[in-house]
Parts: sequence; structure tokens; C-alpha cells
Amino acid sequence: MIILPVARLRPGMTICQSVFDDKGLFLLRRGTKLSSFYIFKLKRAGIKEIAVASTNAYANYPLSEDIVCETTRIAAIKNLSNTIDHLEKKGILLLDKLQSSISAIIREVTSNKQALVQLNDIRMYDSYTLVHSVNVSILSALIGSLLNLTHEEMEDLTLGAILHDIGKIAIPIELLNKKTPLTQDEFIFMKKHPVFSVQKLHEGGCFNANIIDIAGQHHEKIDGTGYPYGLRGNQIHLFAKIAAIADVYDALTSVRPYKKAYKPHISFTIMTSHSKGQFDTNLLQKFFDHVALYPNGTILKTNRGIAIVKESFLGKVLTPIIYIFADGNNVLFKTPILVDMSQDNSCTIESVYDDYEILSLVQAIHFDPASLLSDTEE
Repeated sequence: MIILPVARLRPGMTICQSVFDDKGLFLLRRGTKLSSFYIFKLKRAGIKEIAVASTNAYANYPLSEDIVCETTRIAAIKNLSNTIDHLEKKGILLLDKLQSSISAIIREVTSNKQALVQLNDIRMYDSYTLVHSVNVSILSALIGSLLNLTHEEMEDLTLGAILHDIGKIAIPIELLNKKTPLTQDEFIFMKKHPVFSVQKLHEGGCFNANIIDIAGQHHEKIDGTGYPYGLRGNQIHLFAKIAAIADVYDALTSVRPYKKAYKPHISFTIMTSHSKGQFDTNLLQKFFDHVALYPNGTILKTNRGIAIVKESFLGKVLTPIIYIFADGNNVLFKTPILVDMSQDNSCTIESVYDDYEILSLVQAIHFDPASLLSDTEE
């Protein structure tokens, strides 16, 4: 998979992740082969970049199942958009349709909680605030399901997570999408959005304490250095601690005007090693046990050669099953070597290839490693 600007798209390329416009309306489904008309449609909608298959074999390789189906995800985005529009125009928070999406998310996450979160589960482009909010609700529901919360608690957690950033409607869009660093005054104003979220929920008629605390506390940190209240430890609501993890992970793995998306293993390092004191460590461990840090199809440089990830498993996300198909000098092996890294600790990961490195590798070795995965599916 590679992320390309729309200007570089060509007919025949295959879309790897569904595309929505800036209002959360569905444009093109993943797996669609681009035509000249579809490319024109993307340009007209203002889409800047999308994810496409980097090679033909990747296009034919079946994507891992999402923990929430695409229909449910699209409906949630639309229902959230309508809920926000109604709040802005009428001042009332109508939650009936959004609640139906919440119920569907909970049902699907609960039934699929043994599946790993793959990169394609959460990486969508454009309409960031809407898609981000839906992603945060899905990931929060996953963590909640691992804690065996009651159904009522799951509903409050998932609904609160999808509404956690509703206060951002009070912030100018130019500020939300600013590509340059915020000024000190702008940053101070931006940090008020949890307070704005609480205000908007109250104004809309929502006084559920669990939902309010998620909105108001999802930027608090365990060590007390968060905002807006400087709460610490047990002063922070459990649901806000959960939403904080989902919020940061989705932000890290998403493209923003001011940054590229981080890959899952980099996000893992940032959140576990570089963010001491920010998150509840027990919740963080539960979450990352269910995230494919090296999603299926990832190209790795290992101490034994170049490899492609075949599969990852719950609780073993740092040690996937891989095919080593070439040595460090890009010389292909006659027969790829299958290695279960959870059983063979002599094999270590040194780095991960980015999108353009994969293209260069395929051109250099005249072999598409994704074909190894396609062969295993037959």
C-alpha cells in the first residue's frame, strides 16, 4: 500500500482504503479500480491523497477483516455528521440515529475482539474530525470490551468517545487545519476544546456524567500534566483514560495537514516509551496486545534478510510470522524462509520499509513479495 497525491493517480490503480469527502459522505469503496472518471470525482471533491496498492499483487491480496464493517463505519460517520449539524442549527443534541450506530459498533467489536486491529481498520483520509471521532469510538469500544464492561457502560463509553471532540465546532476550521505550528495564543485557545465539548453537550441537553467526563478529561494525563484541569491518576475517569489512548493512537496513525501518518510500530514506541506518565499502563498494554504493530504485508529488514509479514497474533504483536525472501543485498532466495518470530528469537526486526522503499525494492529485485501472501490464500 502506498499513499499518493490525487494528481499522481492513474487509471487502473486499486484503492486500498475507502474515501469520504469533508462532510463524511462516502465517495469510493476500498478495492475499487480507478478510472479517469473516479480520479476526476476525487479531484472535484477536494481529496488531496488516497491509499492505493503499491503493486499488482497487493491489489489482489485480500485485506484483513475490519473489526467493524464498512457499512457500520459509513453509517456512523453520516449519523455523527447529521447530529453535529442539528446541534449547530437547532441547539439540540439528537442522539437516536447516532445511538443506533453505537449499538452496531458495540455488537461488532464485541464479536470481533479476538481479531487484531490492522492498519486498514483505522486509516481513512479526509473529513478528519468525523472519521477520527468514529475511530476513537471503535477503539474505545475495543478496550472497553477487554475490561468486560456492562452493556450500559459500553454504551456510555462508545457514545462519549464519538462525541469527545464535539467542542471543536467552536474552533475555526482554519485553526484546526493549520499546516504551520500554532502560536502560543492559538495553542492556549485550542486546549480549551474539552471545555467547549462539555459546554456543547450541556447546551444540547446531554448531562450523562460518563459522557461529560470523557469529553472534558480525554486530554488529562496520569501524571497531572494534562489539560484542561490538571487531573492525575484516579481523579481521571476510567472512560476518559480509555478514550485518551484511542484518541492519541488514531491521531498518530492519521495524516494531518502538519504531519505524515506514523506506522503502528512507531506509534507504539511513542506511546509506550516516549510518553511516560501520560497513559494508564495497564489499559495501554491491553490495547496494544490487540493492535497489529506490523500489519499483514509489511516489508521488514531483519538481521537475516528482507521479509514480508504473513500474520500476527493476539499478545504476540511484536513477533509476527514472516517470509524472508531476500538477503541484505537484495539477492532473492530460491525458496523463501518461513519464520515464526515468537518461536525463533534469533530473528530480529531492524527497520520497516516505507511506501517508496517498497516500490524501489520491487523494481530492483524484479519480484513482488506480496505474491507470497497471495499464494498462501489459494
